[in-house]
Amino acid sequence: MVFKKTLSFILTATMICVSVVVPAVNAEPVDNTKITVESYSIETLSDTKNAEGLYVPIGYKNVNAITEITDVGGEIKTKISVVEDHFDQNNSFKNSVIKHEEYYNNWDSGEATFIKQSETSNTPHVQQKVGLTAKKTEKFVQVNLSNDEKTKIKKEIEGYVAKLPEAAPQKAQGLKKADLEKLKNDPEAKKAFAALSTAASIEMAGAYDNYYNHNTSTGWFRVQTLGAQGHMYLRYEGSTYGSSKNANSMTQFKTSINGYDTYINQYMEAPVWPEVVGWGSAIMGLITIVAGYGTGPAGWVTITLYYGGALSTFAGITSTVYATVSRLDLSRVAAQYCENARVMNFNGGAYWENTTFSVVNGF
Repeated sequence: MVFKKTLSFILTATMICVSVVVPAVNAEPVDNTKITVESYSIETLSDTKNAEGLYVPIGYKNVNAITEITDVGGEIKTKISVVEDHFDQNNSFKNSVIKHEEYYNNWDSGEATFIKQSETSNTPHVQQKVGLTAKKTEKFVQVNLSNDEKTKIKKEIEGYVAKLPEAAPQKAQGLKKADLEKLKNDPEAKKAFAALSTAASIEMAGAYDNYYNHNTSTGWFRVQTLGAQGHMYLRYEGSTYGSSKNANSMTQFKTSINGYDTYINQYMEAPVWPEVVGWGSAIMGLITIVAGYGTGPAGWVTITLYYGGALSTFAGITSTVYATVSRLDLSRVAAQYCENARVMNFNGGAYWENTTFSVVNGF
């Protein structure tokens, strides 16, 4: 097991808190078009929950992608061109998906139009091999592309997209910039993260007040996840000693929170990108970002899977510089792991016994 050191957690929390009030050092003029070419691999979890209400790992995908974002005054235009090769947990190829989306959102009126094209193939299409396999400990690997490689990948993707069936523009439910600004400036996003009191024998992980503490010497544990109301969290405290039920549940809970922690703090780089905090505040505040798509981590999963303006929404909550296809993918998997932990605490009696339960304020 990996032991999370107290100092490391506090430093991470402090960096995130400080970054909320400091302008992003990576910022570019908002009127410029931001084009990003990427090649990466990322684990995949099921699009829908199983009988226990959990998202389960189903394999991984190798991805080549182009993200194009233009935020000009009262309108944001996003284009996504993606080629994905999907593999199962035995590293066997499943299928290849080619998709292209264009989304035009008026920030003032909230009106939008979109074009969505896709095609599934039984032949692999990703030429830049990232090398991720289901057996590796790393769940996200990104290639550091040279300019020549970016040019080559961009040309390949555009060639695949040009062959997709044509699609007519459709009207869509958009978003107003003023509404997104309210989310980004939520006072809760500026509150300091609680530093967890620990000892050397205590394992810990988490972000945005979804976390666990587990003293492996005494068996004492605390597990906490977002509840049914924004910024209110469900907390259980008990012991794994003398309880196989708690011990088994703790192992399962750790898997979910460790995955969530890794995606937030390592892959999404929350400590160095203040934009991530605004995104976290929006989903942890159980705010309805897009009407009809639910709230919280599960709601965000639905938005990223089915809402055509997911990238525009993500760019509005974070920034046009930060928002890329890979980071949108990362945010979805992070939310899936968080939701798995939430489901366990929502159904506390099925997972925990002889525990103390409380509802506490949080992020």
